[in-house]
Amino acid sequence: MRQFASWRVWAAILVVVMAASMLRACAGDDGPAVSTEGLVSRRLDLISLTATIRSDAPWFVSDGAMSGDATVVLANGRVVQLTDGTLGESSCLFPDVLNACVLLADTLGDGVVWFALLPAPASASNELELPAIDSLLDGVTYARLDNGWEVPLLDRVVRRCETETPNLSSFVQRFADRHVTIIDLERAEVSAVRCLEN
Repeated sequence: MRQFASWRVWAAILVVVMAASMLRACAGDDGPAVSTEGLVSRRLDLISLTATIRSDAPWFVSDGAMSGDATVVLANGRVVQLTDGTLGESSCLFPDVLNACVLLADTLGDGVVWFALLPAPASASNELELPAIDSLLDGVTYARLDNGWEVPLLDRVVRRCETETPNLSSFVQRFADRHVTIIDLERAEVSAVRCLEN
């Protein structure tokens, strides 16, 4: 019992705790980027309408990951594989129907690191509405949305609003979470923002 109460034992424990804290802090730099709201940031480098999604066996997305394998044929003919265990989410109800979904993905080479399948916009539209812009990144070439997704911006993003703003930065400040972000699916970049004025 005397050994446990010794100042040397307590000093050794303190050194171990401090070392563990330092290792955790250093390791945090290598993990995925996390926004201030605790959302994982996902840089999306693939945004496309899907032609169809095929599979030889049942597949689904549950608890943030792919179960089973599927082959996604994009509108431009490119083929992307979604493999069992790939992180992702899906709100597209009929993925095997022609032109029913939009695939947004964070890729590494030909592999998909993370993906989202969303319902495609109405057939006459080429514009996909996403959540509001939270912040502008990389010299206003990317935008982080409220849900943590990072999407590329066109050189000129149109501001659809009755209230005039001098630039995109001031629009984002003024309308904060009171706007939607619009992706042009042909260009796979943000082409416009639309304010939700009361």
